[in-house]
Amino acid sequence: MYRFLISFISWPLLLSKSLAFVLPECQLQSNHQSWSPLQSSSDNNLNSAAFEPLSGNRQKAWQHAKKPLLRIGGKGATKTHGNSLRQLLDQHTVVKVKVNPSAFEEGSLLNAFEVLKQLAVESGANDGMELIHIRTSDKVILFGKEGTLGLIDSGDFPPPPPPPREQREQKE
Repeated sequence: MYRFLISFISWPLLLSKSLAFVLPECQLQSNHQSWSPLQSSSDNNLNSAAFEPLSGNRQKAWQHAKKPLLRIGGKGATKTHGNSLRQLLDQHTVVKVKVNPSAFEEGSLLNAFEVLKQLAVESGANDGMELIHIRTSDKVILFGKEGTLGLIDSGDFPPPPPPPREQREQKE
């Protein structure tokens, strides 16, 4: 019980008229209307694009992966999670992973990405796994195979949808 209370004390407490609530991993920016995840200076350099709002081809890639195919609970990631991520990336170009960030150091989704990437590499995945996007509001990380970011930015991913059924029947 005390451990639970201490964890809430370390999060920023926000008061709004008659409502008090807690926002983990967030800080209020200077315009007082938008929220951004807390990041260390090394994180800002490496993965700043992963936290930016989605638009264009990256939005299409996010929508291409319909739902999280892997979920990491409060007990954290294990070798089997790494193996599952490796297998999913072998079958799919991008994979959404829903994470309980409290199970990772500093409660960071970026730390969760690094841990999951390391576990997948230990189980035989390619070391070039890419971080496509992190959506802190949903606690979801979008992983990609090596080279996926280049395909997304060039417009080659996701592939175009199949033609409507009527067109396919006429070709046969």
